[in-house]
Amino acid sequence: MELLAAAAGLDLVVDEELEREIESRSRAVAERLRRPYADFAAGVTKQATRPATAIPIGLVGTAPGLVVPLDGRVAVVLPGPPWELRQLWPRALETGPMLELLRRAERPSRRVLRFYGASESAVAQALAAAGGDGNGVEATICARDFEIHVDLVVDPGAEAQADSLVAALLEPLGCHLFSEDERPVEEIVLELCRERGLTLAAAESCTGGLVAARLTSIPGSSDVFVGAIVAYANGVKEAELGVPAHVLREHGAVSPEAAAAMAAGVRSRLGTDVGVAVTGIAGPGGGTDEKPVGLVYLHAETPDASHGIEFNFPADRESIRRRAAVAALHLVRRLLSQSRDSHV
Repeated sequence: MELLAAAAGLDLVVDEELEREIESRSRAVAERLRRPYADFAAGVTKQATRPATAIPIGLVGTAPGLVVPLDGRVAVVLPGPPWELRQLWPRALETGPMLELLRRAERPSRRVLRFYGASESAVAQALAAAGGDGNGVEATICARDFEIHVDLVVDPGAEAQADSLVAALLEPLGCHLFSEDERPVEEIVLELCRERGLTLAAAESCTGGLVAARLTSIPGSSDVFVGAIVAYANGVKEAELGVPAHVLREHGAVSPEAAAAMAAGVRSRLGTDVGVAVTGIAGPGGGTDEKPVGLVYLHAETPDASHGIEFNFPADRESIRRRAAVAALHLVRRLLSQSRDSHV
């Protein structure tokens, strides 16, 4: 608030009503923590100090939000934590200065392209070969767990430029495109199952339930996703998934044979149409020259087809587990959609 006031040439004032409200909440916190209110007093006054023309929009905890009109432009001051600012942002949009600003504004549109199996550098090279952004189109590229997210912000009047850029990107990368909207892969998998009347289950070892967690993060997933079996120990793989002992003995728990048996076993045990399995070495220990940390085998099975893949991505434990879960979901997506993309 101090920096904004200085930049805008506005006086700072102590908002007495805001100060009383923050004080009331701070006293309650002090009492709960059994600390003297004097420890909080200076902070209360600071938080209640605002640019003279600012419009308070409420508090989250003791953190205020403000809207400051600035000669046709508007500054919005929000607390930093995402949970707090998300609560106050809708209130900012309801103020007179913001409503007037939005009435006058020409809003850009947005195009979303989600790729799987293409590297970030390949997407960047394709974007550069297509002429890059500019001329009313701003492009951003973000790599997230084997997925590459491309967002295009399109100014009014630049729609044709955006269409041309999208077409140029899809020419070399179309086989890797899995979404042109904000839906995550788990939502797409559930929709593909739903369209075909299929149920789904997961057998997880190194991911420890991450595949199930992503699927159940989607509201309404229970009509498709039946459940998961986290089979970490070999004994559980045998007893709960029916993985033959000779498979584990001859090939090991981290092997394509074990992954295939786990996928078939979870389908049988939970009575579903589709099964997906993950087994790998997440580290930091447990790797060998033959089977290093980062080696993961995945297998998916439907009533009509089955397919397994292998990837080896040396990284930290959490990254390996997270990427394995994403890879498992994309394997199911490809199998259900009969995609020809065979890249991990």
